[in-house]
Amino acid sequence: MSLLVRVVFPLPLERSFVYAVPPSLAGKALPGVRVLAPLGAKNRKGFVVSGAAPSEEAGREIKDIVEVLDARPFWGGPFLAFTGDLSREYHSSWGEMLQAALPPSLTVKAKTSVVLTEAGRAALSEKKGFGPREGAAAALLEGRSRGLSPLTLQRRTGGKSVSALIRRLVRKGLVEVRTASPAAPGVLDARTMEKALQLRLDFPDGRRDGVPVPIAGALDSGRFDAFYLFGAAPALAAAYRALLRKTVGEAGRALVLVPEVALTRDFVRRLASGYGRSAVVFHGRMTNRQREDAWRIVRSGRAAVVAGTRSALFVDPGPLRLLLVDGEHEETYAQSGSPAYDARRGAWLRARADGGSVVFGSPRPTVEAFFEAGRAGRLIDLGSGPAGPVTFVEPESETRLLSRGLEARLRETLRRGGPAILFLNRRGYAASVFCAACGRPPRCRRCDIPLVYHKPENNLVCHYCGAQSPPACPDCGGRLVLRRGPGIQALEEELRAAFPGLPVGRADSDAASGREERGRILRAFGKGRIPVLLGTRLLAGGLGPAKARLVGILSPEILLGFSDYRAGQRTFQAVSAMMEFCDAGSGGEVVIQTPAPRHYSIEAAAAGDYRAFYEREIEFRRLLGYPPFSVLAEVTLFGAERRSLAAKSRALKNLLSEYEPELEVVGPAFAPVSRVKDVSRVQVILKAAGRAVVDRALAAALPRIRLRKTVSFSYSPFGPG
Repeated sequence: MSLLVRVVFPLPLERSFVYAVPPSLAGKALPGVRVLAPLGAKNRKGFVVSGAAPSEEAGREIKDIVEVLDARPFWGGPFLAFTGDLSREYHSSWGEMLQAALPPSLTVKAKTSVVLTEAGRAALSEKKGFGPREGAAAALLEGRSRGLSPLTLQRRTGGKSVSALIRRLVRKGLVEVRTASPAAPGVLDARTMEKALQLRLDFPDGRRDGVPVPIAGALDSGRFDAFYLFGAAPALAAAYRALLRKTVGEAGRALVLVPEVALTRDFVRRLASGYGRSAVVFHGRMTNRQREDAWRIVRSGRAAVVAGTRSALFVDPGPLRLLLVDGEHEETYAQSGSPAYDARRGAWLRARADGGSVVFGSPRPTVEAFFEAGRAGRLIDLGSGPAGPVTFVEPESETRLLSRGLEARLRETLRRGGPAILFLNRRGYAASVFCAACGRPPRCRRCDIPLVYHKPENNLVCHYCGAQSPPACPDCGGRLVLRRGPGIQALEEELRAAFPGLPVGRADSDAASGREERGRILRAFGKGRIPVLLGTRLLAGGLGPAKARLVGILSPEILLGFSDYRAGQRTFQAVSAMMEFCDAGSGGEVVIQTPAPRHYSIEAAAAGDYRAFYEREIEFRRLLGYPPFSVLAEVTLFGAERRSLAAKSRALKNLLSEYEPELEVVGPAFAPVSRVKDVSRVQVILKAAGRAVVDRALAAALPRIRLRKTVSFSYSPFGPG
């Protein structure tokens, strides 16, 4: 009996497929290699993930693998186990996760070409065996040793589909279809390797202390464990250095995850040459060439540390001894598209598969992580620094964004030559826009959300697809009425009127969408050329080391208005992050302008007291049954045709309720943004006391709904795997 193997494909499929290994490929179809195998009407590239028992496929027709594409496996057993666990936990595609772990050179689509055979050339010279269109296609292929792609052949024969034409010619033996898969990358030469190294590791002080005792014990024993470091940023940075010093100094490998690309660069700048072992960086803004070279360094075994954003989770330098997740509270670790996953939970699963230790860290943890780490006895408090001086002022009117109290402090700061940063977490200029003729607000035709007026460009902008249109009603062409609202563009206009001639910079996604542009603005601010900088949460997310004598935070209560049980947590985290821009050591101060200074999330952030916030927040969640005291899952279905989408979402709800009566199912309902780029979105929300109930229902119901879909879960980094 033939050997059977299990194969997954880089497609949005949650299942694997079993194939037979023909005798000619025996010993080659090992777990971790790429193969070519029939799926539907085509041969597709997939990944062997394990062997399969004959009893699993009893009574089914089993097809053969066509070709093994690699001489040796790309990944070992621990990495395959990790990606399999992650795909099952998020009901996502295992094949797409493995595809993300390939170097760029192997993610390029295979090239298909149609080539004239010897028989075809002979028939063409004799002008026999061809129909009119077949003869025209053969004439185009004559003299082309590499042939033509099906698309090129289609264009040159009149633009009609050539699929049936090619099949007829193949049956007659007149042409053959060739598929060229890219070859696996070779070994880097010394010069290219040196250029690809991002940094060398050194810890100049030479000290070996500073590693928390519980983590040191886990690292020494080589057992899997998970910990949470809670404390001020300087204490966290010192602990990270000590952990890396110990890991690298003892010939171990480490993976460091950070939430933003800019923070990746800051991290590597803090390390210099030494041990002779190297670190590489992975993130989404690298070019394919940079990613390819870094990937080869990892494969060579030269990398002691891999640092990057969530995509670095799929880099495999070998068994990891340490995984660091910095800024655990940041939501950028969660990927909602296919394949859906959360890199923070993924780090826990990967450490378990590799037998290493995972360490999360943040000065403002998520409530779920703080609760679970404390319950597991894995919370390590490094101590928090004192908060700087904070003053509350109240807004005086709905028409004036900058209160007189905050304006007076800004004038005094500028008079003394100090820089100032003002935060307002709302883009755009006008709070409401409507047509004077028909009375309707202008909406994006592709995304079905209201358009936002941007005054500097004098146009309407969709904040989802980026579409822009003139400031007129898209339905009737009527004149638009604008009501100025609390947007950052309106704040900029007010500042320029109050401080004529004052250079004002803006670091939001409209004024500085690109990394280079944001860097230019921040450098100008740091050198004093821009004395006042305006920013949204984009700036507070760590895009620059700018410090100011005055930090003004306007309307933080806006975040409390979102219909999300995490609104309080997000408000605390945003205000805390904004306050970090204050240069308290030089006499700086923070001014918070809000009508809700007594809300516990704002009050605790101003006091720098995370535990005070946590005690109120955890009690609120306990009373209402929100995570971590329950599990929430959000299933989003995507489709172009709304009627079919609605019918299938109702069918999904019925299936879920049928399989698990204990499951609470809310919906289906159109998503808050019901259409993006002409694709409609419907959500079904699931709630249960435990994760197992949700998983059983989804595993049974999702395969029966043939639509593109994603599943996201309430965050649980320390939960059972």
